[in-house]
Amino acid sequence: MIEFESFLLLLFNDLRKQGIPLGISDYLLATKAVREGVGLEDVERLKRFLRLLWAKSKEDQEIFDTAFAHWVKPRLEATIKTKSITSNFDRNKFPFDSNDSSPGSTSQKRFGNPEKEESRTGPQKYNRQIAIPFSSPRQISLEKTESIQPEIKYHLTPRLPISMREMAGIWRHLRRLRREGIPEDLDVDGTIKDICVTGFFRSPVLQPRRRNQVKLVLLIDCEGSMAPFTLLISALQESMEKGGLLGKTRTYYFHDCPEGFLFEQPNLTVPVSIEEVLSDQAKSNSVLIFSDAGAARGSYDGRRLADTKAFLKILSAYTYLYAWLNPVPAARWRVTTAEDIAHLVPMFPLDREGLNDTVKILQGHPFPPGVGLDD
Repeated sequence: MIEFESFLLLLFNDLRKQGIPLGISDYLLATKAVREGVGLEDVERLKRFLRLLWAKSKEDQEIFDTAFAHWVKPRLEATIKTKSITSNFDRNKFPFDSNDSSPGSTSQKRFGNPEKEESRTGPQKYNRQIAIPFSSPRQISLEKTESIQPEIKYHLTPRLPISMREMAGIWRHLRRLRREGIPEDLDVDGTIKDICVTGFFRSPVLQPRRRNQVKLVLLIDCEGSMAPFTLLISALQESMEKGGLLGKTRTYYFHDCPEGFLFEQPNLTVPVSIEEVLSDQAKSNSVLIFSDAGAARGSYDGRRLADTKAFLKILSAYTYLYAWLNPVPAARWRVTTAEDIAHLVPMFPLDREGLNDTVKILQGHPFPPGVGLDD
């Protein structure tokens, strides 16, 4: 039983690392069910039970299926198979009738009566022989060892480097609170100042409520080396909507580097001049660039670097709240255009830590040391 619970613990920890919100009560409920016999003889039954208990959304269920197939299924099937082999060996160890007390019965119980054996027909003798397992303990031990080793399986289901739930939670921290609208909150300082001026209390002074006035301009590199990241781009945009940025984000597209025009459609149609976008949408607002910067193909392009630097200088004239999010891991930026661009603009990989740092820059935190445009 302890062995079964260890499988569940591996699965439970993996699901929590991938962002599924599970607590200790969920784990205790699952172990209690296992102790009562749920799924001990049926892997699929245990999978359905844990899936219903631990995976609520469709995204969580896909993560659960992959983790269950990796941590639990091969080990559980091997354990069940091993116990089945052991029980069959113990049951067939002495298959003869133990009530035979006639002389010479010891040899007859173990080996049978040679005369009777010779008088039997071929098929009867064969059936008698297969009742006795001739597998040696060494062979059974090898069967156990081989069955415990899990088969290597490859799961080709697309998986994000960070779950959509985590991305949405991080985007909720992108806030710029400003007072705007109808005065409805008490202004304590204003009320005190009014009393000091008039000499008596006339009425409370009100002020507009603080609301999140953040606006984000998202510039997405598409086509070419960015084609494999289409699923990631869709997840990023959806996470922004779930993270409270619905209606606060304007998205434009470009290829390799923003130059001359930006496009309103991902197929690079409906062009809009860069100056128009920056003056109308990006002025004093946050701007996020999503591109591999040449790291996906591991190439270096000096012209791309020069064009990117020219665009960043134009952008910096309208806002200082801009950052670069790269879908390629930071380890692959070396000796590529991305490595040099990362010295011009705060660039972060798309993982939990990188997205947190991106949001801080978009809120107004200073650039990392050594990052910025040269005069």
